[in-house]
Amino acid sequence: MEENKAKPSKRTKNLTSIDLVHEQMDSNPHYPFNIQSGWLPDPKSPSMAKFFARVFTAPPTSFAPSVQAMDTLITNNEILTFFVDNACQENGNIIASNLENAEAVHLPTINSKEVLLNAFNALLNQPPYFIDDELVGLPFSAVVVGIDPTLSGRTLFRLPIFNKAMKGILDDWHKFLACKASDTVFSVEGEQWLSAKAKQQYQFEVWEKDNQQLPYWNSWNSFFTREFKDRDKSRPITDQTSNQTVVSANDGSLFRWDENVLAKDVFWFKDMQYSLTDIFNVGDEKKQQNLLELFSDGTIFQTYLNPYNYHRWWCPVNGEVVYDPITIAGCYFNKLVIPDFAGATTASLPYLVQVNARGLILFKTKEYGYVCCIPLGMSEVSTIVFNEKMAAKKQVTKGQEMGMFQYGGSSFVMIFQKLPGKKLFFQSSSGEIYEKRPVLPKGSSSTGGNVTLIGSQVGKWQEIDFTVESAEPWQNTGYVNVDKQYVIKYVGGLWTANPKVNQGNLYDADGSSIVASQTGYPMENQPEGALVGRIGCNAPFLIGDGPTKTPTGQTGQLQLCINDDLKGLYGKGLKDNEGTVTVSITPV
Repeated sequence: MEENKAKPSKRTKNLTSIDLVHEQMDSNPHYPFNIQSGWLPDPKSPSMAKFFARVFTAPPTSFAPSVQAMDTLITNNEILTFFVDNACQENGNIIASNLENAEAVHLPTINSKEVLLNAFNALLNQPPYFIDDELVGLPFSAVVVGIDPTLSGRTLFRLPIFNKAMKGILDDWHKFLACKASDTVFSVEGEQWLSAKAKQQYQFEVWEKDNQQLPYWNSWNSFFTREFKDRDKSRPITDQTSNQTVVSANDGSLFRWDENVLAKDVFWFKDMQYSLTDIFNVGDEKKQQNLLELFSDGTIFQTYLNPYNYHRWWCPVNGEVVYDPITIAGCYFNKLVIPDFAGATTASLPYLVQVNARGLILFKTKEYGYVCCIPLGMSEVSTIVFNEKMAAKKQVTKGQEMGMFQYGGSSFVMIFQKLPGKKLFFQSSSGEIYEKRPVLPKGSSSTGGNVTLIGSQVGKWQEIDFTVESAEPWQNTGYVNVDKQYVIKYVGGLWTANPKVNQGNLYDADGSSIVASQTGYPMENQPEGALVGRIGCNAPFLIGDGPTKTPTGQTGQLQLCINDDLKGLYGKGLKDNEGTVTVSITPV
């Protein structure tokens, strides 16, 4: 029988090194790198080529004050000059090399600081517009894609001093987008945002208008922050009175969700991890530490928005605002995933929530602990506005307006606590379980496979039992909040802390007949092999088969383990243990 042989790829003959990288990354549909989500045309499209031609061939004019400030800053700073010059050189290297034959590499030529700043200056009086029915929704991102995927560009766009100057330029652009001069894209029926294709994308008929005649909206930002004519009909709230059902805080599509998120983690390309220390870097050490304690080992749900989405956010729970919302300064065009030549930084979303401009608001619920919401600015989409009613100690209801993105929209993150005896399952109202790493779109017109409409169900809390491993030290069941107390009860399972005793028989959570009299055990003078617990850094307490109530007045992670020589001071410690026991954990 003839051995099966793999057929060579049709593109094998002319593959460049970057092609091979693209093929390797594209082979896993869960990690595409050129995610556009509708904000920009395809990098190799005629529309993008026309946009570059318009911007980079525009006659130079006197710089606006914000652009002039950027020019002066770079000129007078040797470090910034170095990175800008290097990024421009690296941009030229990409274009001059054989990488130009690779499918995704169609970059604008930015060979000097002057070319870059002239382009910025030319964009200040242009709203997001369509070229041949393809949207250029992030024009600044489309420009900087010539340098931000380079190694020097990645560093440049992380520097706070550079981002501060970049904010000045974007603030000027945002002022233009809020004024009447930006309404030109709503002035001709059948063109630009009023074309049949665009109207279909954002469902023209369901929105309130500033005017019933042209122009329907008085500015581009007025259109972007538009309201529903009938919000209850367009976006009904699922299970509005109960926090057991978690609803989406925004229109969007699921990027990913993750659980058991660590306080500190690292950013790697394919498996970008969430690091709570970085996410909660709010400039207030006490608040940062409190947030870390509350949400370590918790769950994150992250979505991203396309340009046609509703760009306001609603409260996902009924509860209380813990303290006034926070806005956090950050980066604008930095990206982790490279090569990324699509312009928008969607592929780097988990990383961006830790470095980009963002907001943060904390809610407290009665039954399901704390929920943290983080609206995330992305690229030039950087203005986050919280509703004035979102103030400390204010009661909020599910579906109440929380705030809005202005001048664009990007991503939204919800973070939930890990709670004893409960687990949040991310699933739609039809019962569909959301994948942690869903297949993501690579086409510019796609909105993603898991659309999450504001107010619709994205998760449900369910009661669960907890299984304690005999061969593991302290195991976290969830966070005990203030004024909470739980009953822990043995449900089933058998284990042993020493297979050489009790004739090798396993036993339940009450433990063996041997008393642990030596130091090194969680609880001395209590049965070896018994189930024990502790809350935070407080003293351990005996559980056994229970039912046992947790101590009152304690907060922190409720951890369980077997009463054994945890460090192996007198023998094999946990290494020779066998079995598990399962317990129920219910609130008092």
